[in-house]
Amino acid sequence: MVLGLTIAMPARAEDGCEDGRPIADGLCLSAQGTLDMLGTVRGGVRQGAIATGMARLGLDADLGTLAALDGWHVRAVVMGIYGRSATATLTGGLAPTSNIEALPSARLDEFWVQRDLGGWGTLRAGQIVADTEFLGADAATLLVNFGWPAILAGMLPAGGPSYPLAVPGLRLALGDPDNGTGFRIALFAGNPAGRPGDAANPQRHNRFGTNFSLAGGAFAIAEAVTGGTAPAADSPRPWVAKLGAWFFNGGTDSQRRDAAGLSLADPASSGVARRYRNDFGGYAIGEAMLWRGEEGSLNSFLRVFAAPSDRNLVAAQLDAGLAWRGPFGRQADTLTLAVSVAQIGAAARGLDRDRQALGEVRTRRDQETLLELNYDYAVMPGHLSLRPVLQWVGHPAAREPDARASATRPLRDVVLLGMRVTATF
Repeated sequence: MVLGLTIAMPARAEDGCEDGRPIADGLCLSAQGTLDMLGTVRGGVRQGAIATGMARLGLDADLGTLAALDGWHVRAVVMGIYGRSATATLTGGLAPTSNIEALPSARLDEFWVQRDLGGWGTLRAGQIVADTEFLGADAATLLVNFGWPAILAGMLPAGGPSYPLAVPGLRLALGDPDNGTGFRIALFAGNPAGRPGDAANPQRHNRFGTNFSLAGGAFAIAEAVTGGTAPAADSPRPWVAKLGAWFFNGGTDSQRRDAAGLSLADPASSGVARRYRNDFGGYAIGEAMLWRGEEGSLNSFLRVFAAPSDRNLVAAQLDAGLAWRGPFGRQADTLTLAVSVAQIGAAARGLDRDRQALGEVRTRRDQETLLELNYDYAVMPGHLSLRPVLQWVGHPAAREPDARASATRPLRDVVLLGMRVTATF
């Protein structure tokens, strides 16, 4: 079963707050709480249920109003996270089952200052995350297990600069990438955990989000955006196209070879993977409105990612989906269907073949497939909604053997059923 509760303070643009409610001239407060209960019907690590939750409090300050510093803005966000991870305890997949699961802790999230460049764009500096602006698709916002892609989470130390780990960074936005045409580029500290070389439980090394570490090299990402103009403030854009690339110079290991070129499965190998100095990749995202009527619209999205297979476990990923806004004559409802396929790279698959050739009895990794279907039913539009959810995970962890059950047998495909309840005031 999946049961969630979200409590949020809605945007009040007419009061000068894009997010939250005004508490004084130039100050806006936002609060959100999310509680999920997730259970497996079949497959995965085991059948069972868990509870996980996240509370978020944000404060935005317009320094032009508060201190006569026109064009300056400050944002601070703190979070409280509790409960267990459904991915680790139930499904065992590569991608997270819920987009709020994390190590239980109270932590600082974003804390940055932004300068308006007078119509050219904005410059932001401080503790930031990449997944709030980069790699997103509006039609996918109601999905529970889609977000920061598995290809990047597996490549970067501690999963990279994404929920729940904000890191020191800089972001420059030119033009209007959110509503028209523009360009974003950002530079982040390479290891959000702050401890290079230790991936056992990276969130523990930055449990409160206050390490502000510059360790682990640097991660850079850039994204060009263009698209049509939304017909109304609360409507999606008719089409959007994004093209992006990333680069990481903190070092990464070969998926198959040691420094001498031998397979890591070879008894003569040193067992120490060859070290590459850099890693990189690219992506393209497209969104299109397939149909618009008086009471709703049908919107689609597609995300494609690619990275070198010699140094990345996941070398390609494809996400696609449909969001039907206003189904069955209910203008405030949304029906969403999406699929994500993460393909294991040729080098990692080659290592599995090497192990099998040397007599090891094991599976050969291939890909992990995620499917989600949900219906956001607005009981009280803008205040209360019910969201029945169905998730299916095919080949969890891409058929990596589950040592807790069998060293040679992969995890079974996973089915999750449930409900997310969202309350807004």
